Amino acid sequence: MMLGYSILVHIVWFLSTYFIVVFLLTLLKNKSNLYKSPEFSKNDALPKVSIVISAYNEEEKIAESIESLKTIDYPKEMYEVIIVNDGSEDNTKNIVLKYADGKNITFIDNTENKGKAACLNQGIKIAKGDYVACMDADSTVSKDILRKTTPYFKDSKTGAVTVSVEVKNANNFLQRIIQMEYMLGLSLFLKVFSSFNCVHVTPGPFSIYRKSVLEKIGYFDKGNITEDLEIAYRIHKSGFNIRNCMSTHVKTVTPDNVKSLYRQRRRWYSGALITLWQHKDILLKRNAGLFGYFIPYNYSLITFGLGLFLLSTYLTISNAIKNISLYAFTNYNFFSNLSLNFDLLSLSIFGIFGLSGIIGMIMLVTVGLKTIRNSPRKNPSLYFGYFLLFFMYQAFWLASFFLVLFRRKVKW
Repeated sequence: MMLGYSILVHIVWFLSTYFIVVFLLTLLKNKSNLYKSPEFSKNDALPKVSIVISAYNEEEKIAESIESLKTIDYPKEMYEVIIVNDGSEDNTKNIVLKYADGKNITFIDNTENKGKAACLNQGIKIAKGDYVACMDADSTVSKDILRKTTPYFKDSKTGAVTVSVEVKNANNFLQRIIQMEYMLGLSLFLKVFSSFNCVHVTPGPFSIYRKSVLEKIGYFDKGNITEDLEIAYRIHKSGFNIRNCMSTHVKTVTPDNVKSLYRQRRRWYSGALITLWQHKDILLKRNAGLFGYFIPYNYSLITFGLGLFLLSTYLTISNAIKNISLYAFTNYNFFSNLSLNFDLLSLSIFGIFGLSGIIGMIMLVTVGLKTIRNSPRKNPSLYFGYFLLFFMYQAFWLASFFLVLFRRKVKW
């Protein structure tokens, strides 16, 4: 067992250290360009954009979302909003009807629940814009979101553009931790990944697509529970790039308790594993560019990391039980061999790897937050919470592997 543990430690250390070093070097190299984005010239005609929203039981939030869309700094005649009701059982329909005018805001009312992907496809098929933004019904956008994202499509190889995802109303400690996670994982990380053309997800709160690309690849996959992740694979397969724009943002609602967070991540991670298997033909293929290597690298790190976490937990518990039983000879005097002396040279190779990994993660988070505008880096308790969340995610990934391997159905 110790041989297997040693191998796991070396693999995880190498994969994580390589990731941290490459990420930090890329971040520092592009630090001055993080918030720069292309712009239209005075002679460029603004493109027509369609914004599609799938809504299911969103009576408490959809009005705020629509109001944010009405304030977008973009010519009113150059963008339309299409809202698709996914068989809501609350007052969503009546609220949307107050805004729908059949011109700038179109409403499609489905009496039966079809699923988010199917509703988005409905809206995309009637969209008049050259570019289609898909947005969650509980999200709100910044006023400049179209002016900041559409210029990226001047590059004919750009198939989609993502934006910074922020937390709306971070009222408790968990949501503030998730806010930090989103600022890193769904904003800064995606910006760095875009440097290598390795953006692996087009987040549901708001992402904008070239409509012709969506038509070419067959729209969203109605059978996938993480449609915003799955479509990213097919965009890469079709030879297009996914870019990230950090100079604008969308705000979205996040779970406010651990149970809700578990349900969300169980769906995310299970869907990620299903999508990985669904598109296994892209792995390690040169025609997919770095994306074809990044995906197996990423999931190798996750899988080996989870294995190391489980084995470390088992060894820690078994050694603790063994040591407690030995204390029977000292009448359970746990302080008999307590020593406060610390010798750096006494650290094992495992201790050195573990310590360097922790230092590397702290550097990544610290440098990352320092480069993000309005980040919560001045709150030390969020650091602790962020790393606590990391351990929780091991349990979430374990549950997701179990569900996928045993083919259990995962619900929203």
